[in-house]
Amino acid sequence: MKKRIASMVMIMVMITACIYAAKAAGAPEITSHPAPQIVAAGEGCIFTASAKGHTGITWRLQSPDGKEDFPFTDAPNYFKGLKISGKNSNKLTLKNIPGEMDGWMVYCRYSNKAGRADTYMVPLFVTDRSGNRLNVYGAPSETPAPAYPGENIPAANGEKILRAIGCSIQFIDDAGKAKGDAFTELNFGEAYYNTLTKKTVMDQSVDVRIAAEIPKGEKVAYWVINGTKYTFNAEVKSFTLRELDYSMTVEAVLSSAATAKTQLTLQEIQQQRTGAGLLAESRDARMVHVNEADKASGGYFTQFDFTNDFTNKATGKTEQGGRVTLRVSASIPEGKHVSFWRFNGARLNFNSDVTSFIAENLSVSMLYQPYFYSNTTPDPTATPVPSYTVRCEGCTFSGGGYSGATSGTVPYGTKITLSPYTYSYIGYWTGTFNKGSYTNPVNCEPVTYTVKSNCIFSWHGIVN
Repeated sequence: MKKRIASMVMIMVMITACIYAAKAAGAPEITSHPAPQIVAAGEGCIFTASAKGHTGITWRLQSPDGKEDFPFTDAPNYFKGLKISGKNSNKLTLKNIPGEMDGWMVYCRYSNKAGRADTYMVPLFVTDRSGNRLNVYGAPSETPAPAYPGENIPAANGEKILRAIGCSIQFIDDAGKAKGDAFTELNFGEAYYNTLTKKTVMDQSVDVRIAAEIPKGEKVAYWVINGTKYTFNAEVKSFTLRELDYSMTVEAVLSSAATAKTQLTLQEIQQQRTGAGLLAESRDARMVHVNEADKASGGYFTQFDFTNDFTNKATGKTEQGGRVTLRVSASIPEGKHVSFWRFNGARLNFNSDVTSFIAENLSVSMLYQPYFYSNTTPDPTATPVPSYTVRCEGCTFSGGGYSGATSGTVPYGTKITLSPYTYSYIGYWTGTFNKGSYTNPVNCEPVTYTVKSNCIFSWHGIVN
């Protein structure tokens, strides 16, 4: 009898093994990909992924230029002090990350007898305490975005001079890293000495980094570029300026400063008015008029001639031609992020996620255009915006491209509005908030929340 039972057990084991072998006949199927990570030097982060039908898990690292690719267990041999864990795990943990890892790519390889499957490669960005990226190791040079046919880049009148007020200028290398002396004025209409390359350069475009000089306790309120006040949707402390070939004066205005010295007066604007057309244009972005409170309304447009007097659709009032105040917003395709902007052909890579801005007192023809990169193919030279999952139980949320959703993924910093399913109750909210979980008895009213991590919200209704 015992032999018979043993034989039956053996048969069942063989059948079960065959069933599992049949299920694993194909290569592993990736079910979730890792997300890009941004971390300050010396700190740590975690990458996670998952797959079905695998028997092996190996995390791997690849240099930005793609020349080196090795399993994560070899990483401490390349990066002194780096601590790692995650062998045969869906979770890769990195600690004491050095600046030299900035720009390296991370991915997970799942395998079985039938084959293997790799997740997306995602970048690890390492910054200093101010959020500036460090030591882009072997990163390939950026491919300049193609200019549109007929793109109108204004010619400089007389000398080409780049001036900085309340900020400093430094030359940058191909990877955007600033080196050499800082200065406040550069005449590139003549031969000039590049302190980064140690070479004298003849008249051409310049690639530099503009960084605000911010005293302790202050922040940048807005920037003034060629007399136009730019208020961005995020605090811009610095930006790289590439392919500039015309005169520009840039000023960083701090929160304590009432006005900027470079803003043009109405008299100065009237003096420079000519019969030539003053055009505000945008490509892959929308423009709209704003009122005195900077609120945009009145319909979108992509080209506006402000040579003559015009009606401000946000206020309904007639305004004198020769200047205009507009709000410019990127038209962001699904699954994309803004990589950089072009202002009249010059390329601006901001340190923050600039998706919109207000251009106040614009008095010259300008063309604005954002350029994008994809979630699945990250731009290795751009700081990505992490995305996080929102889940609503007994409620819905709007924002981040959603309306009336109970779950979804939105970019970091998205402001969402949470609404209960029904307005016939009173109750309270629970969930993951900035200050931890809490219970807040409220009437049935929407609440707002800024997403900075994966979050869950629940509405607990009480029948009157």
